[in-house]
Amino acid sequence: MGDLYAEWAKVYDSYYPDRSEEVEFWARQAAEHGLHLLDLMCGTAEVSLALARRGNRVLGVDLSPAMLSVAAGRLAAAADYPARNLSLAQGEAGALPAPRGAFDFAVVGGNGSFNHLDDKEAHAALCELRRVLRPGGGLGMELVNPHLLKEVYPVRRFGPLRPLPGMWAEKVSHNHYDQVTRLFHIRQVAQYEIDGERGEFEVDFALHVRGLDEVHTMLEAAGFGRVRTYGGYDLQSFDSWSSDLLVIAQS
Repeated sequence: MGDLYAEWAKVYDSYYPDRSEEVEFWARQAAEHGLHLLDLMCGTAEVSLALARRGNRVLGVDLSPAMLSVAAGRLAAAADYPARNLSLAQGEAGALPAPRGAFDFAVVGGNGSFNHLDDKEAHAALCELRRVLRPGGGLGMELVNPHLLKEVYPVRRFGPLRPLPGMWAEKVSHNHYDQVTRLFHIRQVAQYEIDGERGEFEVDFALHVRGLDEVHTMLEAAGFGRVRTYGGYDLQSFDSWSSDLLVIAQS
């Protein structure tokens, strides 16, 4: 499969709102375990850099060269000394470029990036995460709320939540939930203009819809315990209409 984010990476950050609340949440969770952090599926490393600026030593890992290119540009533009606490690497979730026990806490965010993985890939990724976490280390995951996926509109048209200077973009998402396979199929068509340069892209992908019981079972099978769940960065309880499914576990 090619790089899903080859063009999407150029406008990716604009489709996130302000991420300060997200950063604060992960920083609090990580502080319970230590300063050596892994940000898996780090994307453009916006969260990775913010965590590094809080005094953590962070490795950001992503499969997409396009996303890492944007991340490298962000890191190069960061003149402050704490930015040196962040390093970047390309790698797969099931074969992480790090030794055993290297991290105190691992973040798998990206608004449900983990849901791109099928069951075999997800198990391999969780086993790798447990390998690179020290005993007693922590794991934090942001998954998609399975109930909200089933209720989503078949067609959505939306613009950036946080437009970047000199940028215009519009994206149309065609969505279909398959109740038999429990796959949420998405086809996104987008057009954008950045500093007068126009572009467009179309991507097709599927998210694996997993309920809480399945998530618990997967974590336990990989050796994680003490699982906690939240419905938002403010630590609200998770329910069917929560905007997020945040999962915290211990290795």
